[in-house]
Amino acid sequence: MTTKDILNLLSELVDIPAPVGREDAVQNFLADKWENLNFKTEIDKIGNLYGRISGSGPHWAIVSHADTIGFIVQQILSNGFLKMAFNTAATTPDARFLAGSTLQFLTKNTNKTLGYFGLRSGHLAGIEGKKEPVLFDDMFVDIGVDSIKDVLDLGIDIGSSAVFHSSVQQIQNNIVGPSMDNRVGSTIQTVLAERIMKKKIHPNLTLISTVQEEIGMKGAAAAARNGEFDAVINIDVGLTGDIPPSEKDFLSTKLGSGPILVVKDFSVHYSHSLFSTIENQAINDKIPFQKAVFKNYNTDGMYFFMNGHPTITVSVPCRYTHTNFETINLSDVLHSINLLEAVIFDSLT
Repeated sequence: MTTKDILNLLSELVDIPAPVGREDAVQNFLADKWENLNFKTEIDKIGNLYGRISGSGPHWAIVSHADTIGFIVQQILSNGFLKMAFNTAATTPDARFLAGSTLQFLTKNTNKTLGYFGLRSGHLAGIEGKKEPVLFDDMFVDIGVDSIKDVLDLGIDIGSSAVFHSSVQQIQNNIVGPSMDNRVGSTIQTVLAERIMKKKIHPNLTLISTVQEEIGMKGAAAAARNGEFDAVINIDVGLTGDIPPSEKDFLSTKLGSGPILVVKDFSVHYSHSLFSTIENQAINDKIPFQKAVFKNYNTDGMYFFMNGHPTITVSVPCRYTHTNFETINLSDVLHSINLLEAVIFDSLT
């Protein structure tokens, strides 16, 4: 794939709405891609997708999650406005980034239904009101109707899911849009699969696209119990410390400096031996990389480690995580693919 092809694939994946519990559309998309590359695919009973190619060497698993940050309808008000809950493991979303954000609802109808987060304007809040912190409980979603019946007629009900609705944009060197977490991982898996199939010798490899990562890595817990892997590389987006002010974040990671090898996060210290293998590969092949210790950060890798699989998380640097303007640099995606390819094929020699 060319760089343009990779960006087009990423954009196509971002456009597929797939919040927690509704990942089937993106899983079916990936299954078609992987099957066309001669991977044997299977979707388990809870929605995890597996793509398998048999070959030589150790059995690698490359893991990424299919779900994206989203919201779920908790209440329909009599005047047609919606009160939302955050469809993740977090108790409340960061309301600072939400006012004016457009949502796309997954409805019972086939029509695309949009809405947006509203909040009392400055004219209504007044000088003193504008000094108050923005709270999620004060926000609502406006879908342009004025009764409960109108909402139901659009196919929206209690429990309906919604995701950020925004197109991917290239702004100078950066790629900006929603759901980089974790459409970036799905993109890397698919491009890596294509590269592998062009080789004369194939590795033992399973690609895994998990469900419900954002609500506590539920899909990974099942996938980790059901496989026997010699090594697991979990792909996700990683945190950066490259925006002002960032001194108190204690992170030297930044966009454009290569993938981040995560030493430890909130839940697990990753495999030291696997970390060293990948670090040495990057050094030998002159592939740029970064190291990090993350707080307030968990991944699917936790469950694979807990089930006895040597595991590491390789993350793509990302600014403004869990917003509708998550920002990455495409060079970091390319370096991540190059690194994973090198590690896997070096293990065959």
